[in-house]
Amino acid sequence: MKKLFLLLALVLTSLLGAQDNAFAEGNAMQISPVVNSFSIKAGDVQNYTFSIENTGTEKYSYKLYVIPYNVSDEDYTNDFSKETAYNQITRWVTFQDQSGSFVANPVFSIEPGEKQVIVYRVTVPDDIPDGGQYGIIMAETVKDDSSGSEELSMNIETASRVGLYLLGHGSGETNGTAEIVDYKLTGMFTSSNISASATVKNNGNTDFTAKYKLLVKSIFGKTLYTNEEGFAVLPETQRKFSTEWTDAPLFGIFNVNYEVTALDASQSETHIILILPIFVIVIMVLLLTSIIIWSIILLRKRKERSSRLVV
Repeated sequence: MKKLFLLLALVLTSLLGAQDNAFAEGNAMQISPVVNSFSIKAGDVQNYTFSIENTGTEKYSYKLYVIPYNVSDEDYTNDFSKETAYNQITRWVTFQDQSGSFVANPVFSIEPGEKQVIVYRVTVPDDIPDGGQYGIIMAETVKDDSSGSEELSMNIETASRVGLYLLGHGSGETNGTAEIVDYKLTGMFTSSNISASATVKNNGNTDFTAKYKLLVKSIFGKTLYTNEEGFAVLPETQRKFSTEWTDAPLFGIFNVNYEVTALDASQSETHIILILPIFVIVIMVLLLTSIIIWSIILLRKRKERSSRLVV
């Protein structure tokens, strides 16, 4: 049970960190919670709730709808239009309107300072694909006027929107296969900050949490910097992680460890890193070059003297 709570916490952290509040485009609306991680089973019907709060000073209306949660590259750029076997959940979600009926895209009005509890239903078909299902419930403000909700929904003027991530984990056959590629850590010498990166591939059909940890110690064993984070990796995608010690001193010798773990895959490296500023390196190169040239001149002079003595 503790492992389950830890996993959910890491997923929540990853989603909030990875998207960087991608749906908080205005300051008049708040949604809670921001993530719902749940199990799905063919034929099941489950109700859940979330709250919408008007944190502004004016009344407004908002509409609810569901979009696919998908990414387009290893930097996890959002792709809200591509439909796959992993985001069919967008067709299974309905919302309870004022009459108590469950509909696809209801519109509500909310007063300043008011908090409303929304009930939504996930109706899972009898035939569903194995693996995970991922979507986002969107709450988006619309232009408020005296017309009815049907006409209102036809005249949309976006002011603010927030999102609730849906992470559905199927009870069918699931498999998770993690692979760590492009693992990189700053070499033994650098003139800038200590940095590390890696890409984690998910070859399975359900999401998992990948974690990295960068630990920097002095040569005497004192911890100077540590950064540890976890990120969700969606099925059949790969995600790049990177971290950097931005407050590193201009000069120093450090013992650095960088570790990446994902399911049964892990990779770790520890070595000494010397940070030298560019101007110090230039001075050392010039000094070394001068010593070499001076040594060559001295050797030539000695050879000339020796040849004269022989004559």
